[in-house]
Amino acid sequence: MSPAAVASSDAPCLLCVGSTVVDINIQGLERFPVPDVEFTQASDVAHEDPARLLLGGTAANTAMVYAALTGACHLGGVLGSDPFGDFLAAGLAHHGVEVLGERAGSTATHTIALGADGRRQAYWYAGPSLDPEPLLAAWDPGHVYLSGINLCFQRPLTDAACAFGRAAGAAGAKAVLDIGQGGPGALDFDELTAIGAEMDLLVGSRAEFAAALGCEYADGRKRLRERFGGPVVVKQGADGSLLDPGPDQTLRRVPGFAVQAINPIGAGDAFAGGLLSAWLAGADLEAACRRGNAAGAVSVRSAGGPQDVTKAAVDRLEREG
Repeated sequence: MSPAAVASSDAPCLLCVGSTVVDINIQGLERFPVPDVEFTQASDVAHEDPARLLLGGTAANTAMVYAALTGACHLGGVLGSDPFGDFLAAGLAHHGVEVLGERAGSTATHTIALGADGRRQAYWYAGPSLDPEPLLAAWDPGHVYLSGINLCFQRPLTDAACAFGRAAGAAGAKAVLDIGQGGPGALDFDELTAIGAEMDLLVGSRAEFAAALGCEYADGRKRLRERFGGPVVVKQGADGSLLDPGPDQTLRRVPGFAVQAINPIGAGDAFAGGLLSAWLAGADLEAACRRGNAAGAVSVRSAGGPQDVTKAAVDRLEREG
């Protein structure tokens, strides 16, 4: 029985669009390798725990958590016609996620090593880009969540992202943009505010908003509010989340849950799955942020990350936390 099978089957339908990858995950490294021409004692690092092959990608992670909490979710992402694609297809189906679109090319991979001290090393293969036109044609418009689109859409990407928002709006549904990921190729301020014109909610991490605004969210809020009037949620990791309900309203801090962190990869995506599961079902955004904080905490305390999130675990943490 899939984790989603224990959840409600009448929850609002959601399409998550964006990054879909296989994560090759190594945890608990005492040190990182020193680059060398040949294998040496410095460059060849042994690890006690085996590497894990995990379902991953920002959109896929959120889809899995949303499905675990509500019963099902649709995903618009690229699955390659290769063994990694087979792994994703089987795993996502097990978690109650239906993938829209054809399989093609080589599956994107994200190889990431986590140090015991919290440092990370990562290697990224982006795979084929996601063509939005066939996806838009195959989609029966409803609620939509865009995440990691800078990792899989070809630029210019604003028109394609806005098309999803407009289609959702025309169907009387909600459209949400996660502004990440940060780093090279991240959405810039003009891109995220142009897309934001068709969105009902913006979500992003503290670091992602700081990169887009050039400062911390509270300091750059006025600049963003000149272009976007809807609610904003800032993910703050172990500190929970920051809710900005709208212009001229008071920022609200929604505390997180104290858990032992094992695998932080994808915790922000799990947060989004929790938030959307509550908000799209009618909860206010503060309650939805609390649900998101609980889902993120369940994810971070598990070696499997988002794919290990269950409704029972999130319910329990919310109730006891």
